[in-house]
Amino acid sequence: MNAVQLKLELKGNKCAFFQFLALYKSQGLGHDSDGILGLSPHKDMKKKKLHYLWSLKDNGIIDRAMVSFSITSKEMGETPYALFGGYNSTQIVGGAQGLKTFKNFNNWLGTWALEGQGMYYGAKPMQKPGEDTSYPAIIDTGSSQLSIPPDVFEKIRLEWQQALPNLDCTSDKTFCHVKDSCENIASKLKPVGF
Repeated sequence: MNAVQLKLELKGNKCAFFQFLALYKSQGLGHDSDGILGLSPHKDMKKKKLHYLWSLKDNGIIDRAMVSFSITSKEMGETPYALFGGYNSTQIVGGAQGLKTFKNFNNWLGTWALEGQGMYYGAKPMQKPGEDTSYPAIIDTGSSQLSIPPDVFEKIRLEWQQALPNLDCTSDKTFCHVKDSCENIASKLKPVGF
């Protein structure tokens, strides 16, 4: 059997041998976490084969190098999942035509970003649209991390400090944390809006 026949047979069985970069140890994950799947592409295209999504596409397992997520919870009566190679149009308002694309906001980090024009903490503006300088808004949907300018960070940090007196923003100048469960602090914080 040659390599092409083997790939065709493996694709038919939904199983394939391919290379990608994987971590073998995780620490600090919540008790309901199964693990971490990094999907950020490597900037060096020579290392493209180490990227899980591109390896799936390059080996013919999926047709498109894309992944979509259904982020639900037990309370919603559904199970969350990731769909590699496409998306479930029934979960999009307006179906596939409801998908919106956003232009990449070029930035000094060399990453994808949206143009951050305004940010609110509850109803209070931390950055006023049209008045303050825009910035690369890197919103990581796989975590709770946001990248915002230092002056905007300082404003929101002061708001958090009022709500959470035990907030630690000194161990790292650009990262704050509380040694408490999400259940205990969620009701004390306001939503962040853009």
